[in-house]
Amino acid sequence: MAAITPLPRSLELAAPALRLRPWQPGDADALFEAARESMASVGQWLPWCHAGYLREDAVAWIEHCQSGWARGEPYAFGIFDGEGRLLGSIGLNRLDRERRSANLGYWVREREQRKGIARAAIRALASLAFETLELIRIEIVAAVDNQASRRAAERAGAHFDGVSPNRIWHKGQATAAAVYSLLPPDDGIEAFGPVLEEGLLRLRPFRLADLDGLFASLHESMDSIGRWQDWCTPDYTLEDGRRWIARSRLAWRGAGDECALAMVDRQRDELVGSISLNHWQPDYRMANLGYWIRQSRQGQGLAALAVRMLARHALKSPDLQRLEIVAAADNRASCRVAEKAGAHFEGIARRRLTLHGQPQDAAMYSLVAADLA
Repeated sequence: MAAITPLPRSLELAAPALRLRPWQPGDADALFEAARESMASVGQWLPWCHAGYLREDAVAWIEHCQSGWARGEPYAFGIFDGEGRLLGSIGLNRLDRERRSANLGYWVREREQRKGIARAAIRALASLAFETLELIRIEIVAAVDNQASRRAAERAGAHFDGVSPNRIWHKGQATAAAVYSLLPPDDGIEAFGPVLEEGLLRLRPFRLADLDGLFASLHESMDSIGRWQDWCTPDYTLEDGRRWIARSRLAWRGAGDECALAMVDRQRDELVGSISLNHWQPDYRMANLGYWIRQSRQGQGLAALAVRMLARHALKSPDLQRLEIVAAADNRASCRVAEKAGAHFEGIARRRLTLHGQPQDAAMYSLVAADLA
């Protein structure tokens, strides 16, 4: 059995304005108070948090956590503010030492919810799990209707893997659950996804270090990209960018659909855009190819070059025989890119797209290996 480094009992974790530490016997009154306060919210999803919860139950839970710590499971932490007031709980359990994975669960007392506490605590504990326990996967499993817990997972950067039927036992019956995953950070490591270079352009997987460049690129491009992409709005945040980068990196590992590459100016090391393969149809050996260029670098031929580079690479795979480019019929800039890249115009598909809530006709282009010879 693979060894996992045990954690010291004296361990404390720091997060913004928070302290995470192992439960101690002196925490029983605070735990009892927090649980009694949170029947309406926490109690809706965690069966132990009910009207009959006693101080003796809090004592028993802390004793269970302390004995479990010695065994290496669960690793349960109280979440405290800077003044030592209990805000909630978070922990790792169901450690699989062979697969180096674990489940992560959390709750926040009712009056402290919607303040980002769970998100910060998740990130702190996940960092410990990856760096010290050397785990390679953490799962967060929440009832499908538990929107608060799901939002915390998403804001912490977890990837939504899907809904798993009969995954949890809730209120006396088997219930579907939303399953999220966190993987170790691999910023700067090109282990997944290709790196392609030609002329001034490099295509490579996105890194967390691209976050500022991504944010700046989109916010300078509201008049161009924003006209054709619903998600490119002035409300786009750094957190939106962080989640998208995480999803794009996961997709290259097979967990997700948006296999995106950063377009980078090789001379300036500047992010100039993005290109991706998505909407995969394995049965037909097809995928969609999409792209955008930041406004200050448009009209320089970079998008057409990137399309040719990625298409040549992708169509070498036996799993792909056709790439499609679908652009709003009025999006002449995107259509010109497809044409300059050598894509074949196949016609106008009526009401193929929805843009800003309205149906749009789309220009359909295709690329096969012969187009790139």
